[in-house]
Amino acid sequence: DRVWEEAEPAVLRLLPLLDKNPVGVESLRIYILLNELLHVIQKHRSPQSTTLAEAVATAVTGLSKRSLEVLGGWWSSLSPSSMRRFVSVWKQTLAVILSYEIVPRNAGVRNLLLVLQYMYNVNSRISESQRLPDSDFSFSIHTFFLHEDLQLWRSRLNRDFLRVEPLILCQFPVVMDLQAKKMVFDMNAGLTKQEELLEWTFMTVFNALRDCEFHLSDVPQPLVLKLRRLLVLEDTFEQLTAVNLRDYRKPLLVYFDENIETDVDLSLKDFFHEVFHEMVSPESEMFMFNDSQTLAWFSSKAPQEDQRFYLFGVLCGLALYNQVIVYLPFPLVLFKKLLGVAPSLEDLAEFDPSVGKNLWYILHDYTDDDLEDLYMYFSINWDGMEVVLDLENPEKQVTNQNKKEFVDAYVNHAFNTSVGNVFKEFTRGFFHVCDRDLVRLFRPRELQEILVGKDFHDWERLKRNTVYKGEYHADHPNIQMFWEVFDALTENQKKAFLWFVSGFEQVPVLSLDNIKMTIKVKHTENLSNDQFYPESHTCFSHLELPLYSTREIMQSKLTEALSNNRIINTLV
Repeated sequence: DRVWEEAEPAVLRLLPLLDKNPVGVESLRIYILLNELLHVIQKHRSPQSTTLAEAVATAVTGLSKRSLEVLGGWWSSLSPSSMRRFVSVWKQTLAVILSYEIVPRNAGVRNLLLVLQYMYNVNSRISESQRLPDSDFSFSIHTFFLHEDLQLWRSRLNRDFLRVEPLILCQFPVVMDLQAKKMVFDMNAGLTKQEELLEWTFMTVFNALRDCEFHLSDVPQPLVLKLRRLLVLEDTFEQLTAVNLRDYRKPLLVYFDENIETDVDLSLKDFFHEVFHEMVSPESEMFMFNDSQTLAWFSSKAPQEDQRFYLFGVLCGLALYNQVIVYLPFPLVLFKKLLGVAPSLEDLAEFDPSVGKNLWYILHDYTDDDLEDLYMYFSINWDGMEVVLDLENPEKQVTNQNKKEFVDAYVNHAFNTSVGNVFKEFTRGFFHVCDRDLVRLFRPRELQEILVGKDFHDWERLKRNTVYKGEYHADHPNIQMFWEVFDALTENQKKAFLWFVSGFEQVPVLSLDNIKMTIKVKHTENLSNDQFYPESHTCFSHLELPLYSTREIMQSKLTEALSNNRIINTLV
């Protein structure tokens, strides 16, 4: 301890003397040694002081641009284990500071965040085999701090005078894990909904007092959609077009066929399920599909003035804003473009594996002679149309010298040029609902998983996590018969069952380990159990299962319920 007590003041005296732009770059290696020193101190001393780490971070961020590039080069040459050790120094220091009851929002803490961001940027340029996963840069952050930072961010957004700035939002999402990002996004959505209704209330009361009139109809109103189930998409488009843009950020209520008794959460799940399945279908003619019909993309044949793409963006924004998972079978490039990340050959390979594979061969395998024999030109077939990629030179042939230009032009046409205006409208609609800065907290894959969910195939886990109520238990004959029927279902039928019970076709990404359902007896009166279908309560993932007399009857009733989507909801 005495050694550490003497070492820290000595280093603190040394740091201000270091040259920010030394002529001999080898002297910058002291920052590698300082990182190792901080690691050793953190390992052997408790409780931890953050003073030295803040001072080192201040020295690093004070380096010239050239010096930082040199230091970044050395960081990038570290082994993954050494890089992880260095990153942990800054993570651990920040975790200690952010756990304080009152978190200091000063330059020292901001410098720590900057160093961690520098290391993340360096890591993102390392080859994938050597690169640390993004999760190595994030750590658990207390909810109270996130809420406080969000309130500061909202105040700045409203141009309120601030003595302090938000510390993490929205400058350092690298330190936030997916749970923290979603928590902040959802908290902001909740606060915005309250704010919209309160402002509406204030204006209503003010006008009522001025005019000496007040009506019950003047109470704050959410965004209400009253839809006909048989014309759900048509009605949705019409009613979303008619409302004020600010209404998109109010609480959303959906009623089908004048039925106002339905549970709110169930109605939202049902609404988004219906509208997205109808919208993202070949019949809507809004999108093109890949050869396997598994992925959709914007059609290059769509009229540029088609307002449906704006409303498609609004609906995607509403789903994210209201925490509903939707059917959105699009490649990752959709979410990359929303976040301003350029499309790549990997994106084209995801949408069309055969084209992606051929282009990869052109880039990496084909020789001059191979390309010459292929007689390939800067023209492609996309969305059923012949497209010239170089209008100034329509007869331009692909050669070894310009093959990268050809591949880049192919990718650019598929994901940018051919859909420029319709994607712009989609983006405009999406960000009329969701705050752009908070959406950009997410990485493309994270945004996709939050909005679309993840595939679930671990049916044994569902079985293990199932809870039984009333007279049912794991060894009950009807329950054993149920699992025999379930195991015999096709994969698509099991997915339909997941929707039937939970209201989700995909599983929320943060709930994969917690997926479960509860099964209880469906009580009937005066009639045979064999005449009734199973019923579900999707808000709680409850299944009411009648006491069927035979396995065949149970199988018939269950599969018919799934095929007819017979979801009957009651509050329990």
